[in-house]
Amino acid sequence: MPSLARRCRPGCGIILPRRVTEAYLDSKAEILHIRFSEPKRVECGEPLPLKTLATIFRDEDTNEITAIEILKPEDLLNELNHIFST
Repeated sequence: MPSLARRCRPGCGIILPRRVTEAYLDSKAEILHIRFSEPKRVECGEPLPLKTLATIFRDEDTNEITAIEILKPEDLLNELNHIFST
């Protein structure tokens, strides 16, 4: 997860929180869900500007990142590695 956090800032223009409260990997479905905090009321999702399907969830009131969900996390790391190598 540190590798993901280091690459998201320059690759996607976002800074992921450092504190993780929950992480879940469904290896069969290839989904990684990382929770940083609970939203105060409601959270809304927005896709990252990447080929890999990844969604950032933000607290609707504070705009703080509360979670990230990634389909095929290995593909995301490969995509971000490619961004860095070009």
